[in-house]
Amino acid sequence: MKKLFILSILFSFLFVSCNDEPEPNPEVIRAYCYLYHFIPEHGSVIWEVDESVLPEEQLYGVQFPGAVLLETVGEEITFTVKYSGTEAVIISQSFQLEKNKFYNVIAHGSIEDPVMLIREIETSNPESGKVKFQTLHSISGQGPIDVYMGGASPNNRFVSELAYLSLSIPYEVTDLDARAAITVSAHSEEYNQDSVLLTSIYNGEIIADAYYLTVLAPSTYQPESDLTLWLYELPLD
Repeated sequence: MKKLFILSILFSFLFVSCNDEPEPNPEVIRAYCYLYHFIPEHGSVIWEVDESVLPEEQLYGVQFPGAVLLETVGEEITFTVKYSGTEAVIISQSFQLEKNKFYNVIAHGSIEDPVMLIREIETSNPESGKVKFQTLHSISGQGPIDVYMGGASPNNRFVSELAYLSLSIPYEVTDLDARAAITVSAHSEEYNQDSVLLTSIYNGEIIADAYYLTVLAPSTYQPESDLTLWLYELPLD
């Protein structure tokens, strides 16, 4: 049975994988995870990591950062998402975590077909003065999307034809472009104002030399709620 501890300073929670009492001053082997819940129609869910249950429910759209203590430099860990009320399993997936690496673990999709996306976070720093992004498309029923920053010219399109449930590769944008405007549109060969899904203007919280995950998803767990481009800071070296 795995044990679960809380870290209130560095992380919201800490998963510890161990079968025996630790020896004095054992080597601590960690992998770091950021959990997200974007499954519609569920205001909150319960996460279980290798049979250890998080002590708090995770609300829709909230980022949970934490660390898994591994028994070896690489270990397969099972992530499970359950209904808050019945604790019935919504989705479960295993993934090989490695020492000192960072991972996004995202539960999304639809209530009929939930998906868990687990990806290592590429922590290299952006070019000086730029901002690093990744974008996730999590709008059920919406075809591929494009993402523009700082304008509508071809040079301002940083994501093209991103399919539903897909995560883009990392890309870099000048901080001025990112703060000026972020526009998400249905994919088209050229920019089309009629295809715009949302525009985020004056993004003052975005800073240079940082790394962000953006998620196109409903603004609440209700699928018919307005679209929002959620923004989460990610770690860098």
